[in-house]
Amino acid sequence: MNSPFDKPGKTVTIREVAKAAGVSVGTVSRALNAPATVRPVTLEKVRAVIDRMGFQPDPRAQNMRRRTTMTVGFIINDITNPMHSNVFKAAEAELRPHGFTLHLINTGGEPDREAAAIDMLQRGRVDGLMMTINSEQDPECRARLATLRVPGVLLDREVPINIDSVMTDHATGMRQAVDYLIGLGHRRIALITAGTDIFPGRERKRGFVEAFEKRGLPCPEDLIRARHLSAAYGQRETSTLLRVADPPTAIIAGGNQILVGVLRAVQQQGLEIGRDLSLITCDRTDLATTYPGPLTLIDRDVEAIGRIAAELLLERMTEKSTDPPRRVTFPTTLILGHSCGPPPRA
Repeated sequence: MNSPFDKPGKTVTIREVAKAAGVSVGTVSRALNAPATVRPVTLEKVRAVIDRMGFQPDPRAQNMRRRTTMTVGFIINDITNPMHSNVFKAAEAELRPHGFTLHLINTGGEPDREAAAIDMLQRGRVDGLMMTINSEQDPECRARLATLRVPGVLLDREVPINIDSVMTDHATGMRQAVDYLIGLGHRRIALITAGTDIFPGRERKRGFVEAFEKRGLPCPEDLIRARHLSAAYGQRETSTLLRVADPPTAIIAGGNQILVGVLRAVQQQGLEIGRDLSLITCDRTDLATTYPGPLTLIDRDVEAIGRIAAELLLERMTEKSTDPPRRVTFPTTLILGHSCGPPPRA
């Protein structure tokens, strides 16, 4: 004989489950949300009724009782950056088994939109935040981060506030890259990278300068361009550098989007990478590993960055960790490709 609850479209309520199991609504709720607090015999009976009746708990009601949303905000400044998409995928894979979903917001690198995104998400819409900001010096973003009401993790940004962060040791990889080029005979080496108002720009420039100092060589300060991470900036600065009286024989693209602009400018000049101009880039993107033949690059484990950021956030959200702010730093290393050679003869 079929149960009345077998009818298509019939929604079973928690009260009906409690009545069928001969227990209170509170007992059914505890069986669902805190099974360790229910006697084993009662728990088994409630679960049997739930299975038989096909009861599906309302996740919204559960979240309201728990005062959680099971959502994590992911704020980025440029959705087209492959680095962000890889971090997002790795973090999502770590959060999903714990019942959390990622909510992505792209700010376009505009400080007012970054501040507004932080405000919107932490007003009861997410249980935690994972984010990168366009400038560490923006007062509005710094003020929002200093008063953050949910756990947060900063990605590759250095702000003196009480928040966990996942960083990259950009300087070491940059020193290796410059030292390699110097060993090939290059002295006119250009660096195009982010501005020094963010951690990657400062550290890449520091590693660049230190590599020359270690060799006892003068640093070509006139070939350093440190203002932005966009492809347009990379193309414009490369075109300018290749037209100076004493142009660089090698370029380091300090950003995966900068690389796109550098390659456009090089192609416009009719130059051949590896013969006419040596090139080193950052991050193992599809472009860097296929253009034609892999480029020499400064590598880091981007997937691990997303995974560890999610793990730090999970500890704060689920275990209510009150440890002091934690900072995890990932190493960088130079991976040789086919894009470098000795300086071309005059």
